[in-house]
Amino acid sequence: MAKKKPYRYILYLACRAAAGIFYLLPRECALGLARILARLGYLVISRQRTKTLRHLDLAFGKEKTRAQKEAVARKVFEHSAMTAAEVLQFPKLNAKKIEKIVDLGNALEVYRSLLSEGRGLISITAHIGNWELLAGVFGLLGFRGAVLARRIYYEPYNQWIVGLRQSLHVPTLYRDQSSKEILKRLARSEIIGLLPDQDVESLKGIFVPFFGRPAYTPVAPVRLALASQSPMICNFLIRKPDGSYRMILGDVIRPAVQSSREEAIEKYTTQWMANFEKVIREYPEQWAWMHNRWKTRVPVEEVTGVIQ
Repeated sequence: MAKKKPYRYILYLACRAAAGIFYLLPRECALGLARILARLGYLVISRQRTKTLRHLDLAFGKEKTRAQKEAVARKVFEHSAMTAAEVLQFPKLNAKKIEKIVDLGNALEVYRSLLSEGRGLISITAHIGNWELLAGVFGLLGFRGAVLARRIYYEPYNQWIVGLRQSLHVPTLYRDQSSKEILKRLARSEIIGLLPDQDVESLKGIFVPFFGRPAYTPVAPVRLALASQSPMICNFLIRKPDGSYRMILGDVIRPAVQSSREEAIEKYTTQWMANFEKVIREYPEQWAWMHNRWKTRVPVEEVTGVIQ
């Protein structure tokens, strides 16, 4: 693929060179540079700015003024850039540094208690705060597990991202792999991390409420929990004003079929999505509003009740 489109490799090399600068800088300097670049990006990258503001309009309507939405949008750009800068510095992290920049609260005790049940743990989070660091925290602290991710279309980029995760002892599994490996890991009482908060048409999903609108939502977390009988936990690593992080734990969900499998999937998918919305409402500047969460439209027959 690189031979057919050599510009991709040139762009890749340029990105690696820029990443090297961020890696060499002290953390605070890297974050400061990221904020400056993000402010510039907000002014010049009109397409992403427009999408961010449009999605904030859909979510908050009259709850926020135009000025408030624009302020959130600027912060979204800054937060995204700072998160990227931190990811580039992953190889410099270790358990001692994690303890200095992350307030875990009682998360370790909760995780250990759930894992002691012997069925593994399905950890779900959103594209909020630093979701990559969330997995890395547990990897550096000695927990076993992996994250489920999609392959990036250009292999050098894919291997780069996988390598950054691996530097925090977080292996990557792919969506197009057999589910047997995931189930084996859960049976060995490991953690499987999922990011199911986006509208991905290629994944099996259902419509559940999100900011008052039906949003196409992956059913994989609940289906996996039903198949493995593993508990699920909603958790988020949120950036604090001083640049450190705080772990927020949501519901522990134990999916079980009562009347039908379909009803169970809808019930528990709605539950975890409500957990996500609560945290996104509280920290809207830390969520990826560039993504169109309502891209997939509800079929006409589901709206009208008429079978076509």
